[in-house]
Amino acid sequence: MAAVRTARERHVVTCVDEKMLMFTFETGHSFASEGFIANATVEPQGPDQATLIINVQNKKGMSWGAGDRMAEKFYQQVADELAGDPKQVSAVKPAQNAVAVADPKATPPTPSMTASAESAPVAENGRIILKSVPDGADVYVDDAFVGNTPATLKLPSGKHTIKVAQNGYAAWSKGVSVFAGSEVNLSATLGKN
Repeated sequence: MAAVRTARERHVVTCVDEKMLMFTFETGHSFASEGFIANATVEPQGPDQATLIINVQNKKGMSWGAGDRMAEKFYQQVADELAGDPKQVSAVKPAQNAVAVADPKATPPTPSMTASAESAPVAENGRIILKSVPDGADVYVDDAFVGNTPATLKLPSGKHTIKVAQNGYAAWSKGVSVFAGSEVNLSATLGKN
């Protein structure tokens, strides 16, 4: 919960999926970059423990390692939040409108991020390792943007639709069935429009 709260206070949150323990946020521009998109997941590791995983994608431009520094800064902000000692010197941005959950019907009655590890079932994930030609294409899972290729997607068991798109190319789409503990390699070759 601290990671989502930190992202909402300090960044532009574009997606929150409490059932999957995932959220996406964006950072600002610099002189050489149009900013970054960060996809974050929280993986329960036992009672009162979780791992925060951040995948940072540069929107456009040169980053010179700024994405790694942004991820490290976000980890520190979350650690400060958990310690009750925020050290961010910049002003906290005002509250934003609520972010719509991908599928409101699928949201559990109590937020899973605040439920205890014993009461919340742990989703069994499979992995999809996705590459594309050309590289750097946008990746969508079930019509939700999740990053750019190459990508490693951790998805819950079940059927999903993977879409890869890039300007000037025909979009590529594939339905996949993900099984717990499985690993699948996919390669999307995009044809020119």
